Amino acid sequence: MRPEHPIVLITGASSGFGAAMARLLAAEGCHLALGARRLERVQALADELVKTHGIRAFAGTVDTRDTVSVNAFVEAAATSLGGLHVLIANAGLASGTYKLWETPDEDLEAMMRTNIEGVVKTLRAGLPHVRKAGWGHVFFIGSTAGHQPYEGGSVYCASKFGVRAMAHSLRLELNGEQVRVTCVDPGMAETEFSDVRLKDGEKAKAVYQGVKPLTAHDVAECVRWCLALPDHVNIDEMLVKCLDQASVHKLHRRS
Repeated sequence: MRPEHPIVLITGASSGFGAAMARLLAAEGCHLALGARRLERVQALADELVKTHGIRAFAGTVDTRDTVSVNAFVEAAATSLGGLHVLIANAGLASGTYKLWETPDEDLEAMMRTNIEGVVKTLRAGLPHVRKAGWGHVFFIGSTAGHQPYEGGSVYCASKFGVRAMAHSLRLELNGEQVRVTCVDPGMAETEFSDVRLKDGEKAKAVYQGVKPLTAHDVAECVRWCLALPDHVNIDEMLVKCLDQASVHKLHRRS
């Protein structure tokens, strides 16, 4: 049975999609377990949301690439809040715009370990708590890059195709249990994503020039809506783009 105030665990919660989801779900009365590598930022966010919405919140450091770190964060969160109902595997990144044969090990490993291994480790640690609760929802945060590859994004696209595959596999594996599984796949969205990827503020700004991209709030609203649907309704996959982006390769820019 759905609890009145679900307990939601979010990785990558210090900024972007994760922070926006935390704010929106706190306003809905959800209790939160917020994890990120930048503890001071998730702690400040947790304190803000507790004060503003009267929810309970746990903030902790987590590096989703590290099994010990993930297990410790999930166990501490579940113990502090009394369980878990919703897992949002949000932590992810793109690093560089290399052709496949140019990709350095550092960037290759950052993307594959965070976007694939990190998701597996987060869900592996969190799912026992969700299944024990008897009701839950698992969210994968994918990308349009998991539907259509593009030049300069081979490894990132491969990782997001992998996220999508894991989401569909988990949906099959949990069939018959009261645990929903959703993959939310955003297109162009203005967050810290391009700053991290390009490591150049001016180049990052140019990505969105002449376009009205998605915001972090827009993507958070997709998660909120899927979670709010009746329990017998499962949105397997949500592909969401701004109006100016018809596909990965077709973008309308205003002068």
